[in-house]
Amino acid sequence: MAGILLACASCSKGSRAPSPFDQRWSSLAQTGTQAFYIEDDRGEGLMGNVLRAQQGALAMAPALEQSFKGGTQLPDAPNNDEVQRLIRQYLPGVKSCYLHMTREGDSRSGKAIVSFQIAGSGRVQGLNVDAPAFDGTPLSSCITGQITHWVFPPSRKGMAAISYPFVFVGT
Repeated sequence: MAGILLACASCSKGSRAPSPFDQRWSSLAQTGTQAFYIEDDRGEGLMGNVLRAQQGALAMAPALEQSFKGGTQLPDAPNNDEVQRLIRQYLPGVKSCYLHMTREGDSRSGKAIVSFQIAGSGRVQGLNVDAPAFDGTPLSSCITGQITHWVFPPSRKGMAAISYPFVFVGT
């Protein structure tokens, strides 16, 4: 589920200057970027999320490649609506990372910004997960592991930097 971003939620009047992370978060909010909210729902099966996300990525790769064979010219860049649809489809994998962490006893809440580019092949490159609230946890490396398997439609030029804010809410 996506919601509206709040600028510098960790800052209060008269307190310190915003961190670089908070500045990036505010910048995304000013452009109208919506955050994905990931909640800890202990009733959902962790492995179901992981398997659905991985199977979706693996199943889509050949289909996306086949769709542009047979003389069809590749577009300059992937269609933004298709990219958004695919990201929403891949979200269960990101959620599984957070659920795993909370089931291990760490139910902290916080924000993360995930940035990457889409190569002409449709593969993710230049991936960065910025999650200062989760330093010392496996969350960032788990999210990185999930996103490296995401596949998007191939294109001639790919897509420049994309940034997505996430809000993780523990119980």
